[in-house]
Amino acid sequence: MTDPKDQALDFLSRLGSNPATAFWEDGVAATVKAILTEIGLGYQQDDFGNIIAKVAGTDSTANQLAIVAHMDHPGFEITASHPDGYIATAMGGVPPSSFEASVPVQVLLPDGTRISGTTAGKHGDDKDRQLVIKLDQPQDLEPPVSVVFDLVDFELDGEHIRMRAVDDLAGCGSILAVLSQLTAGDTPPGDVYGVFTRAEEVGLVGARLMAEVGTLPPETLVISVESSRTLPGAEMGEGPVIRVGDAGFTFTADAESVLIRARETLRERDSGFKCQRQLMSGGTCEASAFAVFGYQTTGIAFPLGNYHNGAPEGRIEAEYIHIDDYLGGVELLTEAARRVSDRANTAFRQRLREVPSDMRQRMMNTGAGMKK
Repeated sequence: MTDPKDQALDFLSRLGSNPATAFWEDGVAATVKAILTEIGLGYQQDDFGNIIAKVAGTDSTANQLAIVAHMDHPGFEITASHPDGYIATAMGGVPPSSFEASVPVQVLLPDGTRISGTTAGKHGDDKDRQLVIKLDQPQDLEPPVSVVFDLVDFELDGEHIRMRAVDDLAGCGSILAVLSQLTAGDTPPGDVYGVFTRAEEVGLVGARLMAEVGTLPPETLVISVESSRTLPGAEMGEGPVIRVGDAGFTFTADAESVLIRARETLRERDSGFKCQRQLMSGGTCEASAFAVFGYQTTGIAFPLGNYHNGAPEGRIEAEYIHIDDYLGGVELLTEAARRVSDRANTAFRQRLREVPSDMRQRMMNTGAGMKK
């Protein structure tokens, strides 16, 4: 039997071998579908290319749970030729230093071939967010073509996972690991959806379109899984972060209670289980896209280093997360799927419901005196 931790890392490694930018997620999508087939889980793709898999629950009255991550990562798209090479436009939040010359990149051909090149400096006005790319070997390219930074696909480096695109392949890998465990183990009470979206980095587009058309049942509790830059209270190595909101939206307590109850259960089994809780205000995530269309949402985040490949002193480097944060996130999400029907019984809610009898009596006694 495959060790769940090894499997979760294997899934992430396989996803990392497929560079992707917004609208160019074919390789990641193919890997997601291949892994879903391997674990014996069916899936569908909507009109926008988002992938939706489902583990059927045992209780038709239980809320459905959807765990959502996106398949793309910031990069560039070649849009036209140029005397020195090709003009490329930024797709998402790339580091400012990537518009300088001599940044190594890879141009991705439709057949999966990677062609090496470098940036040759900014092109046009700043608002255009364009640069020139020069190829190491001349090629006759037909735009549009996707471009990514020439960085490691996947690497285990001590206690860290380093990848070109931890954001958000770690989310995709964790969802696949959760679905695998739910398929092979105890069936969850409610239906559990694994959702893999497109074009998040250019405005949460896949999630917005999916939420707009109501692909998921309206009572579905939505968990966005992201890798988000470290913040005070959201430190690397201290466990996955239960995300109470992002830069634009505060999420909902009922959805978050699924994660809180899961955390309590895991700590009952292992007092050393690490998990944080924080408002991750460094950016927006797909929970907000679903929230504005009426879904109850929450999220988890893996504290991330070199966010969007922006390293100190303007360097372009691989993103990285702590291995234990990633594996802890898989545990948390798996347990959350099993705690949907028990989410109202968190310790905090119980404490607020049960007013001690002596306090109740004292309030009645002193309250009666205040009426005189």
